[in-house]
Amino acid sequence: MIEPGAFLPSAERFGLVYQIDRWVLKQAIELARGGKRVALNLSALSIGDPQIVRTVRKAIDGGLDPANLVFEITETAAVRNLAEARAFASELTGLGCDLAIDDFGTGFASFTYLKHIPSRYVKIDIEFIKDLASSETDRHVVASIVDVTRSLGKRTIAEGVEDGETLAAVRAAGVDFAQGHHLGRPRRLSAPTKFERERAEHRAAVPIG
Repeated sequence: MIEPGAFLPSAERFGLVYQIDRWVLKQAIELARGGKRVALNLSALSIGDPQIVRTVRKAIDGGLDPANLVFEITETAAVRNLAEARAFASELTGLGCDLAIDDFGTGFASFTYLKHIPSRYVKIDIEFIKDLASSETDRHVVASIVDVTRSLGKRTIAEGVEDGETLAAVRAAGVDFAQGHHLGRPRRLSAPTKFERERAEHRAAVPIG
């Protein structure tokens, strides 16, 4: 298994991330066809890619429930071109898909995106969650985010909930949803390939000579 951070920067640098995002979208659509609600991240470079919208529209025409797709757009992606991000988000929500602003709180003008991006969810960055149980500053910041997003009719998601103490603090802050290893670890959806099985067996082998 290769972590995204190991190859996505290179893919973006050499213009390969479009193919990756389109492949991820197709996999998400297949899962969504089976009734699963799927959230997927897009690279900042793919924001505004007309192929993304065309693929979603075609899937909907074929019977896909658009509410099963949640697109996550990071603040840093919106920073590049707010007008383009807003238009792209409006197209997706206009088709019936849901939208989340990811890593909220890491940008320089966070509340600007709440005003201009038609998102249903706001994902509070782990930076404000990891020390929530012990940091009064983080509690004030999270409380402010919850108050503003709630007044705008949006729902909040806490990222990086790694233990029960943090989960209790998230609940006390009024956050609607949470994600993190305390609640569930990442897992693969498909069985390992033959190559992966052989590689795992080779790593497990112990030399005896």
